[in-house]
Amino acid sequence: MNTKYTPYIFLLVLLEPALSTQLILISPDIIMCFFALWSINLLLENKRGWLALSTLCLGMISIRGFVVSAGLGLGYWLIVKVFGQKSFKAAFCYVFPAFIPVLLAMGIWFLYRKLETGYFMYQPGFAYMQHRELASLNQVIKNILSLAMGMLDSGRIIIWIFLFITILKMGIKNFIHYITSSPLCFIYLSILFTISLVTIPVTNPFGNRYFIILYILLTLITSQLLLQVYKTKKMQIIFIGMLLVLFSGNFWVYSEKKSKSWDSILCHLPFYSMRQEMIIYLENHNINISDVSASFPLSASFSDLDINEDKRQFSTVDWDKSKYILYSNLYNWNDESIDTIHTKWKLQKELKRGLIFLRLYVPLDKK
Repeated sequence: MNTKYTPYIFLLVLLEPALSTQLILISPDIIMCFFALWSINLLLENKRGWLALSTLCLGMISIRGFVVSAGLGLGYWLIVKVFGQKSFKAAFCYVFPAFIPVLLAMGIWFLYRKLETGYFMYQPGFAYMQHRELASLNQVIKNILSLAMGMLDSGRIIIWIFLFITILKMGIKNFIHYITSSPLCFIYLSILFTISLVTIPVTNPFGNRYFIILYILLTLITSQLLLQVYKTKKMQIIFIGMLLVLFSGNFWVYSEKKSKSWDSILCHLPFYSMRQEMIIYLENHNINISDVSASFPLSASFSDLDINEDKRQFSTVDWDKSKYILYSNLYNWNDESIDTIHTKWKLQKELKRGLIFLRLYVPLDKK
């Protein structure tokens, strides 16, 4: 790859909305992303000893990290088999030792959980049990569409547009040759397969941050292709255009009834100061915090959200008993709840910063 354009490619990766937002939030997904990228580099350099360490760290972060490790293992096996021209067994025996530490660690963790709780995974009555069930055919189709929309959302469509442009310019035959000769493509497709295997068939809702590593890999693959089919003079303009569209993705906000991965776009950041301002408003008007109902992400204890000793907490939304309800477009409520708040409740106070709002409602019949 032409190193002249490395800064542009670096910015394309850094300005990926899900990545840049999670960097600011300092979430575990960033740690997972670091170990995933480190593992990919070690894999491509065939440093199996260090790869064993990096995938161990990756798998210990979360179940999703372990799933990415499985994708890396599958990708590594395909690379060794195809490029090393080894048999199925020989490729497996070459790759498998690098993943023994993470497999042992996960096995020990599951065994410990079984001994402590009696269950390998989730206990009956688990709070989010309805999100850990096998999806119906209708839900599977919805999950596939949600994944496809997430891949195009928040400005990422520009990456796909230029990917398809390069395919048209180089031809299907050359593109297929590129895929079959690119280790990075093998890794991308393998991780996509393993992540899809644990997200598409279940009822658990997934956000854009689940797929950060795939967004990064697709950006790198598309950049490689662009540098093959475009002349130097055009590349600077193309990269700048891609950067602008990708950054604009942070401000792609839809109607209230269209759910959004708010933790994957930067435009949600003013919400935190709005929350503090609303709390001050409630205190100044002698409104008891426990009389105010709210949903995620406002439903946690103040001590957890602000890392202090304030044990106050908004109550759970009850349409018949709640005295006040806080509502924001960050809630991703279902259509029925949104209709209810607009038709049966009265707006008392609104705070707005850019595309984000936070509103305090009271019942229409309140005296």
